[in-house]
Amino acid sequence: MTDTQQKILILLSKDPQLSASKMADQIGVARRNIEANIKKLKERGILIRHGSPKKGYWEIEYGDRM
Repeated sequence: MTDTQQKILILLSKDPQLSASKMADQIGVARRNIEANIKKLKERGILIRHGSPKKGYWEIEYGDRM
């Protein structure tokens, strides 16, 4: 897992409704970078999205995948 992915998980553990743009601002990388890393985390089953893009939230699936 990359440093950026770890930072994404830390931010989402504190605020599951955080947007990619806000995460990018807090981490200091481009929004596209955040979106690409979120996609990888979703593919690995670590991140699960619930609800709509605007009103939804992220769930972190803890397990042996990390």
